[in-house]
Amino acid sequence: MRFPSSFLDEIRDRVPISGVIGQRVTWDRKKTNAGRGDFWACCPFHGEKTPSFHCEDRKGRYHCFGCGVSGDHFRFLTDLDGMSFPEAVQRIADMAGVPMPAIDPQAEKREEKRRTLIDVMELAAGFFRDRLQASEGAKARAYLRERGLSARTIDTFQLGYAPESRNALKEFLASKGVEKHEIEACGLVVHGPEIAVSYDRFRDRIMFPILSSREKVIAFGVAPCARTRWRNI
Repeated sequence: MRFPSSFLDEIRDRVPISGVIGQRVTWDRKKTNAGRGDFWACCPFHGEKTPSFHCEDRKGRYHCFGCGVSGDHFRFLTDLDGMSFPEAVQRIADMAGVPMPAIDPQAEKREEKRRTLIDVMELAAGFFRDRLQASEGAKARAYLRERGLSARTIDTFQLGYAPESRNALKEFLASKGVEKHEIEACGLVVHGPEIAVSYDRFRDRIMFPILSSREKVIAFGVAPCARTRWRNI
């Protein structure tokens, strides 16, 4: 069953993620600042003696700096307790005191389309990151170094590079089974009635993924250029 994003956002916002995770861990008193919604504990996903598992109520996310696991309310329940996604949604909805939504076929279709486009944007972001680290990204890496960006900063902000090609991204996405109309809907190619063959919108540009509040790629900023351009899905 697909759930409307508005419903998932509502129940996540009503239930602090620390309230979900706190049922399975003991928060570290020294590192935790409950007043700020900042919590630390020993990771429930792997054995450790020093707390490296971090949970933020403001973001509704958790991350372990030891084993690398991360996610939201639902991911915690599906990964740790083995629940299915609908079961995890039911658990959070119960905690929030919100009834489960009735099935709306049209809403499910709209949500499926939205999820598909976000998946395409995530694939594009991964492609750009790989190109930055490849030989063709050497010029872009040099530019970033000149601007004082460290390798850690580049990794943290998931920066990438769009190669100087009219078809590199389009062909990559097609090889992953992405349909032509999906690529166009994401704004990743230039197309139209007067354009015989669509071509990559971003070429020879450093790519800055723009994330949603749920840390999904929904747009890109680009550089170097006089003015940053971006495209939403």
